[in-house]
Amino acid sequence: MQSRWKSWTLWTSLAALAAFCLKQFAGIDMDETINSFLDVLLPVLVAFGVVNNPTNADKL
Repeated sequence: MQSRWKSWTLWTSLAALAAFCLKQFAGIDMDETINSFLDVLLPVLVAFGVVNNPTNADKL
């Protein structure tokens, strides 16, 4: 059985959450195109990490 802490999905979602919080609360100034892209991509990565279950034996 795989541990959640060894899952690359968990670490990707935690990194995305940290990047999103830094971007929002630190006021990092970016190009508008990059900022828009990150506003969509980072929450999706976090949500994917939340709904993923690495301990499920039926995973693909």
